[in-house]
Amino acid sequence: MKKQKLYKTTLILGLLGALSACQNQTNQQTVQQPLQLQTQGSVAGIVDSAQVPGKDQILIASEHKGLVLRQGSTLKAHLPGAFKQVRLSELSDNQWLYAALEGSKDSVFVGTLDANSAQLLPRFELSQTGLLVDNFCLFSDKTNQTLSIFVSDGRGRAEQWLLRQQQSWLQTPLLLRTLSLPYDSDSCAVDPRNGYLYISEPLGIWRYSARIEDNPQYYPVSLVAPYGSQSEPAVSLATSDSGELFALLENGQQVLYWDAPDAADSWSAADSLGLENDMATMMNLSQLPGTAKATLSFTNELQGQYATTQISLKSAFTAQALPVVRPAAQSQPALQFGDAMDDPAIWVHPTNPDASRVLGTHKKQGLEVYDLQGKRLQEFKDGRLNNVDLRDGFSWQGRTISIAAASKRNDDSLAFYGIEANGHVFRLGSAPSGLEEIYGLCMAIFEGSHYVFANNKAGLTFQYRVKAYQDKLHAEKMREIPLSSQPEGCVADDTRGRLFIGEEDVGIWATSLNPADNSQPVSVAKVGKHLVDDVEGLALSFGDAPVLVVSSQGNNSYQLYEATPPYRHLAGFRVGLDGFKGIDGASETDGLALSTRLRTQDYPEGLLVLQDGRNRFPDQPQNFKYVSWRDVLESTGLKKPKK
Repeated sequence: MKKQKLYKTTLILGLLGALSACQNQTNQQTVQQPLQLQTQGSVAGIVDSAQVPGKDQILIASEHKGLVLRQGSTLKAHLPGAFKQVRLSELSDNQWLYAALEGSKDSVFVGTLDANSAQLLPRFELSQTGLLVDNFCLFSDKTNQTLSIFVSDGRGRAEQWLLRQQQSWLQTPLLLRTLSLPYDSDSCAVDPRNGYLYISEPLGIWRYSARIEDNPQYYPVSLVAPYGSQSEPAVSLATSDSGELFALLENGQQVLYWDAPDAADSWSAADSLGLENDMATMMNLSQLPGTAKATLSFTNELQGQYATTQISLKSAFTAQALPVVRPAAQSQPALQFGDAMDDPAIWVHPTNPDASRVLGTHKKQGLEVYDLQGKRLQEFKDGRLNNVDLRDGFSWQGRTISIAAASKRNDDSLAFYGIEANGHVFRLGSAPSGLEEIYGLCMAIFEGSHYVFANNKAGLTFQYRVKAYQDKLHAEKMREIPLSSQPEGCVADDTRGRLFIGEEDVGIWATSLNPADNSQPVSVAKVGKHLVDDVEGLALSFGDAPVLVVSSQGNNSYQLYEATPPYRHLAGFRVGLDGFKGIDGASETDGLALSTRLRTQDYPEGLLVLQDGRNRFPDQPQNFKYVSWRDVLESTGLKKPKK
């Protein structure tokens, strides 16, 4: 009775908004194509099997015989235990990672299978999950150069653990995140091309995000009758490198086969493959990298037999194009969970670059100040500050300081801070903005004067001249720059007198810093091929060939453009996790800051700081990521790597 209630809860929460999409699918019960299986042998207590691609080798999980590697009828390697599931993932030529679930210990054993020597080389035992592991699947993410494993207990709890990064093993597996899955989930598989995690449960098959940086959305792929056209639940899932999905149904004689989806929320009808005169309780897929041929391995636990068949795939594997840059450091996390951090700015120490500071807004409570190691040095609980920027050379009470401005959403004002030569930050005061629902902000110096640009959700940007008079700050509104919809991020090129504004759903605009210039902004880039809305943070490099950095929030990427006409697109990249440092990647970035004036040993050509909108490691709220600008240039091919 309790299970039925849980099933209904899953249906209500997940299906009401998605059933209409599923009901529009073409009926899945197409003409069934026969699969001719070749029986390979039998093993007592066999539960699962997988063929080693390109070799006459079968890796077998048996509750009686252990983990067995056979070549033809010859036993080549053996690990004792009561194994109930096995998976393979390619590491290099004739080297495969194997993972096998040992039922008596609720542990997953991980190691290397050397196909040339036909040897199993154990690496470690994943026993620290805290779950009674009932199922697992592997995720070889070519885009991020990582290999992780999903483990679940069949009772709605799951975890993702990182095993390898950049072709190197972690010393011990690293917990990336915990997940909530449908109750009684029976099988899982991961599409390595698109980063999709598929889960089967009694109501059907669901698709989740496999990458921790992606949005935590889920969609129905196929629903069991009467909610969809799938005749019965799937007991085993498998995927190809190119994104096809295979599902072995409960009857053990039918496999549904979906081609890789064209879009995140689209699916074609499934082909139906039949196991003629055969039956299976488990299914595995293996293939040589870069080929359109795959092997389906079937295990009949009831009869103790294993069999295989060769199939031709419909799709070809295409690797993701964007390179991955890994963070060098990160700030201490926000002291509260939820959407807290927003926008950073970088202050460069005039004589000691290592003593530079990062200012970051906490949109719930104020401003925070960090050092280059990410340690929080100062806090200003001044209200809901959204964006912050700064400039040097401001005259205040007879001395020269740096000045920072922030947009304050409590009272639609401009909040100002001073920065002493030693990096100490202090309050300067505030000024009304005249904007309703103030939002984004940036600063500029034009013809010797300090300016603030602030915008609101209605599309207006105001330009203010900032002066100190009788120990008080004054922000005089100089002009209005209207856009048709909501902007936020902006950045100024003081050298060339140019302002860049990001219109979230449209693209990027450029205009003059001159307050007397009322000409229309010029389009720099539009949402489309490279930019995926929302367009969020903007940052700028210094030098003869400045680069505009843009946060493309919709696909968790960062796009690079020439910051001079014709504003050519240069490259894009993502910020991925670093398991060796225990730092996750960046996603849903709001604010950016870049300083190529800052040169240290860790950041020899500059520092890029970005807000991490959704920190995914367990029990870590939002923070700011520190990225080496040299790493960005080298990863995107804009600069040759130093030998």
